[in-house]
Amino acid sequence: MTIEDSLAVLHPTAPAFSPDGARIAFAVEEAFSRRNEGVRSRIWLAAADGSGAREATRGPWSDTAPCWSPDGAALAFLSDRGHQGRHTVHLLEEGGEARPIGDIAGSVEQIRFSADGRAMLALAADPGSDRAGAESATRIDEAEADPQVSSPAEHWRRLFRIDLATGATERVGPDGVNVWEFDWRGGDVAAIVSDDPSESGWYASRVVLIDLTTNAVAEIHQPHYQLERVRLAPDGRTVAVVEGFCSDRAILAGETTVAAQGEPARVLAPELDVTCLEWDGEGSLWFAAQRGTGAAAGKLALDGSAQVLWEGPASLNTGWVPTVAASPDGSVLAAAHSSWDEPPELRVLDVAAPDTGWRAISALNPDAAAKPRPACRRVTWTSFDGTEIDGLLITPAGAAGPLPLIVHVHGGPTGVHVWRFPGPMHAWAPEAGYALFEPNPRGSSGYGQVFARANIGDMGGGDLHDILAGVDLLVADGVADGERVGIYGGSYGGFMAAWAISQTDRFRASIAAAAVTDWLSFHNTTNIGRFDELFLDADPYDPDGDYFHRSPVVHARRVKAPTLVMHGELDLCVPLSQGQEMYRALADAGVETQLVVYPREGHGWAEREHLLDGAKRMRDWFDRHLGG
Repeated sequence: MTIEDSLAVLHPTAPAFSPDGARIAFAVEEAFSRRNEGVRSRIWLAAADGSGAREATRGPWSDTAPCWSPDGAALAFLSDRGHQGRHTVHLLEEGGEARPIGDIAGSVEQIRFSADGRAMLALAADPGSDRAGAESATRIDEAEADPQVSSPAEHWRRLFRIDLATGATERVGPDGVNVWEFDWRGGDVAAIVSDDPSESGWYASRVVLIDLTTNAVAEIHQPHYQLERVRLAPDGRTVAVVEGFCSDRAILAGETTVAAQGEPARVLAPELDVTCLEWDGEGSLWFAAQRGTGAAAGKLALDGSAQVLWEGPASLNTGWVPTVAASPDGSVLAAAHSSWDEPPELRVLDVAAPDTGWRAISALNPDAAAKPRPACRRVTWTSFDGTEIDGLLITPAGAAGPLPLIVHVHGGPTGVHVWRFPGPMHAWAPEAGYALFEPNPRGSSGYGQVFARANIGDMGGGDLHDILAGVDLLVADGVADGERVGIYGGSYGGFMAAWAISQTDRFRASIAAAAVTDWLSFHNTTNIGRFDELFLDADPYDPDGDYFHRSPVVHARRVKAPTLVMHGELDLCVPLSQGQEMYRALADAGVETQLVVYPREGHGWAEREHLLDGAKRMRDWFDRHLGG
């Protein structure tokens, strides 16, 4: 399997059942973008019985987030047709062409029909708002401002009501309340909101009910941690939401909290790291969850009991986290399912016979499964303090050790390495003769909230020791050559790739992508300054505190490992200056280093030529210093 093969894989997302359960709408995304374009995606329709799937939209744009009208006669979706990167609402009716509806200046992020089908509620981000780090951390703008002017509390996420008969659009909801997510059945709106509209505001959000007639806001739940996936029960007053400690908007896995106004909140099945919720009547909820390197799906009862219908070494991911959709009668679950041996397809699970597994009802990647793949297995080990850690090990098929080893540290830190169909790095690293090690140290999601919070105030401490203990195991077992170990990561993984080489000589080479390297300057330039306050649990302006002591640039003179620094030019989450600082500090210390900056890219990169260039540079760097 080549890098080109991995980039040719299509990815289904966002399945939605029609009201009669006969059809499933979903989006299909490419794995890359083209220069001056976004990632292309199209709306598809599949028969729920597997009798056929077809494209419903076409074109070089992003069509996504399908949503059925209550009668099933129309399908709404979001598209950036005519305004790249800024989504508006489009409507596709039986026998017709998709047409735009509504008049919203911002970029629409979520839509819901009213129960009678006469209106739609849309959540839109003002032009100039930021995307989440998991969504490239770039600014939502069609044209570059000249000059660029920034002011606090300038760009908001707001609600709009669209009359479907006339297209008339009005902004609804109170001023001064930033809406991150919502759910609606035609009456009050359940929403996750904050007073601060910046990306930092998400870390201090709360759950409310909004009366769209009076604009009154009633608080339902004030959480300890972060929130996503708010869902309003059929009674119109009970709200379910996922609450957990999380580093990035759009990747949260946590506990299910149920609350109603005037009643204490209750946590259901706290042992589950839930990522998706949908009500099944008023007495239970469908869920998807991250379960270590695997995923799970099932049902939660309001008494706190959980029925796990399926669990396994696979991915159910729409975006970054597991997501399932349930048919109206509750007989079938649908998900964007993949595993190491099964390419991504829209697959369904029979609720009455879950042991039969997931059955494909799309054929997006018919040739991908036949491509030879490297070997992959789960490994477990005990860290320095007795904590059990696991991860994935990918090796060239049939290869015998000891092999040069690349440690791939995930981002977040509340990300996780999971069983999924191989991506670009899984293709080139084993092909070049490397073992690829993907550890899930403390702070990763999918192992419970205590584990996820274990690196608060200790970033680069216990989690680095977890990783080193895993490397030691692989060396002791003869899998890895202890003299040829490199480290790579992006975002928080990039921080770890820059930090680890200043704390240990274990790594002979490093590649740090989109890496935090100076916590104080990061705090003052990032769009998520609340993140570092939470995770470092320290005062940014204490010269004797962790903002200084945990910054890789401070320890650059200890570094011996040649280090490749890679960054996206437009990254608002980890600004380019972070990469520039590390590059300069290493160069001043006499360390072999190089800085690669990708124009037009944000937090990570998406353009096909950039992905290919990055993979070649990474392979060349490790080949030069590890001898792959």
